[in-house]
Amino acid sequence: MLHLGDCLDVMQGIPDGSVDMVMTDPPYGMNFQSNRAKDGPRHKKIEGDSVVGTRWLSDAFRILKPGGGLISFCDWNTSHKWREEIECAGFIVKSQVIWDRMHHGMGDLKGAFAPQHDIIWYATKGRRIFVNGRPMSVMRHKRPSPADDHGHPTCKPVALMEDLIKATDDGSGGLILDPFLGSGTTGVAAANTGRRFIGIERDPDYFTIAQARIRTAQADAITNRMREATRL
Repeated sequence: MLHLGDCLDVMQGIPDGSVDMVMTDPPYGMNFQSNRAKDGPRHKKIEGDSVVGTRWLSDAFRILKPGGGLISFCDWNTSHKWREEIECAGFIVKSQVIWDRMHHGMGDLKGAFAPQHDIIWYATKGRRIFVNGRPMSVMRHKRPSPADDHGHPTCKPVALMEDLIKATDDGSGGLILDPFLGSGTTGVAAANTGRRFIGIERDPDYFTIAQARIRTAQADAITNRMREATRL
């Protein structure tokens, strides 16, 4: 189920304890805008990215089931603020996961390390047991190229989101929520891994892109299951 709107409004209508996992890449407070693509204009800035906005975390905690989990991306410069706010919302922070993008960004070219990673906080509402073994805390996936980012400046690789879903699986096959849907990568990963999904996005352009991507992924998943059943 996909919703066009502000997550602070939409999440109020989601019942307590109904979601298994919140997986999202929220605005971090970076005021980020990508560099100009090779043959096109710069991406627009992400709305709400000028501050570290964390009001949604309390609703995320409320709607998670006992044993539910939170996967939330952030950057090194605001990671300490995010951890504090996640804990203040009631979560238990269990792990810091590093996404190695395998390609560095820009920044200060002569006075700082070249940034090649993002930080992911993994937190829980109570105890959550992994059923697929213990995952490593560094995940390596190439950042999508400008030709594959679906017009979104912080698009994540589908394979990374699939790995995060599988790594944190508790065997329930429960519902995944992404309150900041963007171009829909989390929803595509949910479809590819057979999960139910709720996505919320307030930018109409990104919402349209996400709808198309997720519908295609869901149709492909149904086709693949039918083919598999035929083989059996």
